[in-house]
Amino acid sequence: MNRIYHPRSFFSLLLTGFVVVALPLIVAMASSLQILDSLAEQSTVAVLRSVSRIDNSKKVLELLKNQERAARLFRVLKEQVHLEDVNQLHLQIEVLFRQIAATSTEKRLTPLINALEKNEQNLVTLLNAAAKDPDTPSQAIETALAGYEQIAAQASQIERLSSTLMIEEVDQLRKQVQGNKTALMWQICGVLTFCALLIALFIGLIIRPVYQMDQSIERLGEGDFTTPILVKGPRDLEAIGKKLDWLRKRLDVLDRDKAKMLAHISHELKTPLASIKEGAGLLKDGVVGPLSAQQAEVIAILDNNCRKLQGLIQNILDFNMARAREQSAPVDAIELDALVEEVIDNHKTTILAHDIHLELDLPPTQVAAHSEKMVTMIDNLLSNAVKFTPSGGTIQVTLKKREQCAELLIEDSGPGVNEEDRSQIFQPFFTGKQENHSPIKGSGLGLAIAREYLQNCGGSLRLLPNEPHHGSRFLASIPLAHRQESNTLS
Repeated sequence: MNRIYHPRSFFSLLLTGFVVVALPLIVAMASSLQILDSLAEQSTVAVLRSVSRIDNSKKVLELLKNQERAARLFRVLKEQVHLEDVNQLHLQIEVLFRQIAATSTEKRLTPLINALEKNEQNLVTLLNAAAKDPDTPSQAIETALAGYEQIAAQASQIERLSSTLMIEEVDQLRKQVQGNKTALMWQICGVLTFCALLIALFIGLIIRPVYQMDQSIERLGEGDFTTPILVKGPRDLEAIGKKLDWLRKRLDVLDRDKAKMLAHISHELKTPLASIKEGAGLLKDGVVGPLSAQQAEVIAILDNNCRKLQGLIQNILDFNMARAREQSAPVDAIELDALVEEVIDNHKTTILAHDIHLELDLPPTQVAAHSEKMVTMIDNLLSNAVKFTPSGGTIQVTLKKREQCAELLIEDSGPGVNEEDRSQIFQPFFTGKQENHSPIKGSGLGLAIAREYLQNCGGSLRLLPNEPHHGSRFLASIPLAHRQESNTLS
C-alpha cells in the first residue's frame, strides 16, 4: 500500500507529534542525569579516598613519633611497659598501613608504604630482641633508634605524595567534568536539531491539509468548479476534503444550471423585447399617426430603455457563451492594433464629450484569437476606462510584444479599484463600490466576459497593482500569431 500512514484524527496527529518531539528530549534529559550522577559518585569516591589517605598518613606520622618516644624511654629506663607501648603502636601502624594500601591504587605510593612498613618492622624486631638479650650493646640500640629519622622522612614523603595525589585527582575530575560538559553540549545541540527537524516535519504534516483546504475553498470562491479537491492528511481532514469535493461538484452542477437558466431567460426575453422595440419604432416614425411633443418624449424614453435592456441581455448571452469553452470559436490571425483603433473610434464621441486625453502606442501586432471576441474584450476594457475617468483625465493604451504573447495595457487616471474589491473584480455581476462618471449603471459582466474570452484563446487578463497618479491598470496577454521579436513592456 503506497500510502504514508496518517492518524485517524487531527488530534491524534498533534498528540503523535508532541510525543515524538518530546521523546528525544526525555532521553537526553535522562542521559544528562545519568552523566551527572556518575560524576557526582566519582567525585565523592575521589574526595573520600584522598581525605582518607591524607588522614591515615598523618596518623602514621603521629604514631611513629609516639613509638619513637616510647622506644627512647625504654632505652633509658629499661622498663617493660615502654616496650609494650612500642609493640602496641606497631600494631596500630600496621592497621593504618593496610587501610592506606586498600584505598590506594597509585603505583608511586605502594613502594614507599612497603619500604616504610619494612623499616618500622625491622626496628620493632630489633628492640624486642634487645629486650630479651640484656647483653645487647647500647650502641646497637642507639643505631636502631637512629632509624626513626629515616622512618619519619619516609612518612613525611608519603604525606606529601598523598596531598599531590589529591590535587592530581581533582585536576583529573575537572578535566572529566569539562569533557562531559562538551559532550553534553554536543548532545543537546544534536537533540535540539533533531527535534527542530521533527517539528518542521510535523508542522508540514499539520499545515499541508489545512493549506490544501484553504486553496480549495479559495478556488471555489473564485468560481473554479472543475479542479478536483484532494486533501491528504489525517482521516477526519480527508473526510472534510471529500465533502468539499462533493460541494465542488454540486456547485458545478448549479453553475451550469444557472448558465442554462440565464441563457433561456435571455433568449425568451429577446422576442417580446423586440416586439416592444418595434412597436416603439412604429410609434416614433408616426406610422399610426402624428404624436404630440409629450408623446414623442415618452416614446424616446421607451426606445432608449429598450436599447439598454437589449444590451444587458446581450451581455448575459455573451457571458454564457464565454463560459462554454468546449464550443469556442476557431482562432484566426488578426491585427490587434487595428482592432484597438476600431474600438477607440466607436468611443470617440464619449471621449470628446468628457474632454478625455488619449495616449496611444500601438505598433503593428498580429495575434492568434477570434476577432469578434477580441473586439468585445477591448470594448469592455475601454468602456470601463472611459466610465471611470473624470473630465479632463487621461487614458493610456499601450501595445507591446513580450516573448510569445502580445500585452495590451489600458490604464486610466480615475480613482482606481478599491483594495477590498480587487479580489472580486472579475466575478460575474460584481460592480464594486467605486463611483463612475456614467449615468448608466453597469451589469458587472464586462470584465468577466473579457477574461473568459482571453482564457478561451490561451491568454489572460490581470489587474495590476495601484500606482501613484494612476487609476485602474488592466493588462491583457494574447498569444502571438507567429513568433515575433520580443519587446519589453515599459
